[in-house]
Amino acid sequence: MGSVGETGGKEGKGKNGVCRLRIGLWNISTLTGKSIELAKILQKRKVNIACVYEARWVGSKARNADGYKLWYSGVVRGKNGVGILVNRDLRESVVEFRRVNDRLMFIKLVVGECTLNVVSAYAPQAGLDEEVKRRFWEGLDELVRSIPYAERLFI
Repeated sequence: MGSVGETGGKEGKGKNGVCRLRIGLWNISTLTGKSIELAKILQKRKVNIACVYEARWVGSKARNADGYKLWYSGVVRGKNGVGILVNRDLRESVVEFRRVNDRLMFIKLVVGECTLNVVSAYAPQAGLDEEVKRRFWEGLDELVRSIPYAERLFI
């Protein structure tokens, strides 16, 4: 959780109009049949942005999920896949979505005078092929290097 700039809503505002965000992550094992349940849990815990992995959905799309907007990226049904959910107050602040592969994606938000980059990353496990690991780390490195120093980065 960190101070990131001003927003239009009152929820989460602290001293001097600074907004506090709750950013979380969750290994959900699959999004199939769980997106509404997930959104309700995030609302209850007042999470503004959540990165999920092992979504196991195919495609690179966005959809609404009970008050949240979900961007997701996957290649093979039932395997890997990452996503990012953004709550109602912030979803219109998203200015960019980029899929790198089925283990790596990011969104860029402009909140007040602050630009936030949120990366959802699902690192390969120890037993996987070295080529898979190399592609993941190279993709993450390239993504991080593409983000200007003046912008905030959450991985």
